Amino acid sequence: MAATITPSLRSALERLKHAGAVNGLCLGWRRQVLVNLLPYEEFRAERVLHMLLDAHDHFKGGGRKVESLWFGYEGVHLLAIFHGECVLIVLHSRASDVDFLNRAGMTFLEDGQLLVNAALNPSGGADGVETQQLEPAEGSQTHVIRRDPSWAPAQA
Repeated sequence: MAATITPSLRSALERLKHAGAVNGLCLGWRRQVLVNLLPYEEFRAERVLHMLLDAHDHFKGGGRKVESLWFGYEGVHLLAIFHGECVLIVLHSRASDVDFLNRAGMTFLEDGQLLVNAALNPSGGADGVETQQLEPAEGSQTHVIRRDPSWAPAQA
């Protein structure tokens, strides 16, 4: 079952989908599909994710550092990029794009950790519970400038 995905994560994946000759993308976290943009049903994407994670664990168990796996089939290629607990699966049609897609996918996974974390752990809203009021410490040289709530910018 897919988690609720923030629009920014899905839009970042949609932009990545237009890089090279990409036919589909799938983002997984652990053994769960977060976003399925593959041309297949959800259960098929989940089976592919599980198969790739099993292959990753197999090769990683041999003492190797596995960052990506690439499979070539007739007419389509599959690239799986691993970063932490996330997996990005890329279906693409040109074998010459694999290095570019690997770099783009790794950059997406590195930069997208905040988006993935926001999707997995949605906050309750902007109620201020997670913020802490700044107070100057005793004997500190730091001065806290408070915003006057009655001040409002002038209307032009």
